Amino acid sequence: MIARVTLSVLILAFVQIVLSFDFRNIVFTIISQPDPYHSSVSKKLKEDIENQVMEIENHRPVIHTTQDFSIPGDWTIFPLLRPLVSRYKGSDVRWIVFIEPHTAVRCGRLLESIANADRQQDTMWIGYPLTDEEPRVIHHFHFYENLEEDGGFVYPNFASGFAMRIELMDMLLKQVERGERKRNSDAFSIDPSYELAQLIYGDGDHPGPLLSADLSFCIVSGDQCATYPRQFYSCGSAIPEESIFFAVKTWTGFHASRTAVVKKTWGKRVSHLLFYSDKADPLLPSINVGVPNTKSGHCAKTMAILKDAVRRARNLPGVNWIFLADDDTTLGVQRLCEVLSCFRGGSDVTVVGERYGYGVWNKETGLRGYDHGYDYITGGGGTAFSVAAADALSKCRCTKSNDPDDMTIGACALHRNITLTHSSLFHQARPQDYPREALVDRPVSFHRHSSPDPFRVYTTWFYHDDLALKRRKREEL
Repeated sequence: MIARVTLSVLILAFVQIVLSFDFRNIVFTIISQPDPYHSSVSKKLKEDIENQVMEIENHRPVIHTTQDFSIPGDWTIFPLLRPLVSRYKGSDVRWIVFIEPHTAVRCGRLLESIANADRQQDTMWIGYPLTDEEPRVIHHFHFYENLEEDGGFVYPNFASGFAMRIELMDMLLKQVERGERKRNSDAFSIDPSYELAQLIYGDGDHPGPLLSADLSFCIVSGDQCATYPRQFYSCGSAIPEESIFFAVKTWTGFHASRTAVVKKTWGKRVSHLLFYSDKADPLLPSINVGVPNTKSGHCAKTMAILKDAVRRARNLPGVNWIFLADDDTTLGVQRLCEVLSCFRGGSDVTVVGERYGYGVWNKETGLRGYDHGYDYITGGGGTAFSVAAADALSKCRCTKSNDPDDMTIGACALHRNITLTHSSLFHQARPQDYPREALVDRPVSFHRHSSPDPFRVYTTWFYHDDLALKRRKREEL
């Protein structure tokens, strides 16, 4: 009899613990973007979460998109902490869940995961753990050797979502304000997931909490998953590759090497391809862009390329896009056509690629007249410009001919109120420079030639998809 009473008390206590934590203790924040496509996807995700929570608890959850705050650099997460803490500290909210527009959420399982973490006082943030097996260029070759025996330095897979306690967010803000926490890298924001984890952990002398691994935040869908990334699918049919003018930036020193790779891989899949160099070569074909080559920056050269590409595109029927690539960009043409099906080309002002940031975390590196820095599309993975966007941005001014072209375009876009749209499918670095879990979706591009050789990279990642281009052309005939 006593045993039964004890068991009943334990069950009642467990039920009360579970019931003491519900969606009133959670706020969702969708890391969205203002373009029509991402706004639509974010809206659908928000409605899906609302419907699930209504079924579970018969009330609406609190869900923000980053457009609710309109804060520059919101995609790096840190600028969002202050408004979220200010709004919810001292309320019933104990956790903030950060998700992306393509993150699938199973609210029942997510509640279980966060309720379990909430009962563990030393668990401050949870998500799917990514780790580097070796120093990587996208992380400034920073490597935490002291953590190798404990599984390495871990950071969350943003596409799977992650959750943070309000207490951690508040503590982090206070530590930054007191100068106890500083970024380990310079003013550039490249991988916000890694850089946020760095900031929370600190320099190691007084380490903050590492991400607690929670495998209910998944990489691919499974029965146990609370979240997982949905793959990107085209919005209807992929656009015709003939609607894209491909402009490749090169110079004479690479005519026999890098440009040859382009022509033997993705270049032979496209109809409108032109190399822009310091020397005309009809066999490539390339034209002399009229700007002396520089070892870095290439600002004046890029502006000249955009001007010429716009002129040519407007004389080609049906061309709505200009894709600017480096001569060591490895590209999946079919995948690019699928991605661009979700965006507006032609006379609409649209720019798509991989987003980096400069000075978005502090005032000191901001533009004159602004109290923050700016986003830019990093050029190595390629940049897709609508013809109208290329025309507008070709008028940007370079202070020096060797200014960084992609950063100059980003700063100019801010001044001209042109929105840059990020896609995580474009990559500034090589496949081996990313955790394998970050490449589960079919990519659009990679950048830089090295081992494995670029032919193998193209064959592994893009060749089979690009065969669809030939099939489509045969069907049209």
